[in-house]
Amino acid sequence: MVQSGNGEPSGGAHGGSSFFVDNGRVKSGRRSLIAWSIVALISALAFGFLLWGVLAHNGLTRADLEVATFVAGHRTAWLTTVMRIVTWLGSSFFIIPLGVAVGGILWLRRHTWRPVLMMSAAFLGAAGLYDIVKPAVARVRPPAALQVGGPDGGWSFPSGHATQTIAFYGMMAIVLIAWYAARRRVLFAIGAALVTIVVGASRLYLGVHWLTDVLGGYALGLSWLAVVVIATLLLRISEQAPR
Repeated sequence: MVQSGNGEPSGGAHGGSSFFVDNGRVKSGRRSLIAWSIVALISALAFGFLLWGVLAHNGLTRADLEVATFVAGHRTAWLTTVMRIVTWLGSSFFIIPLGVAVGGILWLRRHTWRPVLMMSAAFLGAAGLYDIVKPAVARVRPPAALQVGGPDGGWSFPSGHATQTIAFYGMMAIVLIAWYAARRRVLFAIGAALVTIVVGASRLYLGVHWLTDVLGGYALGLSWLAVVVIATLLLRISEQAPR
């Protein structure tokens, strides 16, 4: 990938170097803008549906207790140990140092702070959103008898780990594609998806969240991720547009 003078990604010999505006073309950036707007809309609608179910005690929430009971009844010692470890991938104590490290590496390679700003916006915005929604919904967590090492305090919906994991790791994959190695876009995307799935599964396995908490966190985090990407796309389009 060829770096432009201001430290931003630009087109190379093989093309496809910029995730946001392919080779600096505004037309491609607008197509990406439409795609991410659709993602934002669908994920926001999904979150709204799950929120309605939680508030009305309807919809998918009817399966929450059955799923939680089934998971609790099929735990194994080795898997419990694994899940207690991997759940930390979605904690702020792990995400923040990782974001600093990735941002620092990209700054050394590309001399731009934009990746750090984007990852920060994705993470902090997601954390801020669930901090607002949790007390507003005030949903209690699964009973202590279903938790591993519980009881875990705090409100349950949405899962904070799920919300910030999909937002942060999704954005980290995006900035790595845009500023580090565009040819590995599939690898980065799959890696982010796997971490997101595993962290969400760990919250369900450990009994600290209901299934709809995790799904709600995914929907909320993805919608916020899309909003941050849309804002970045609009900025890039305005920079690339002819004056």
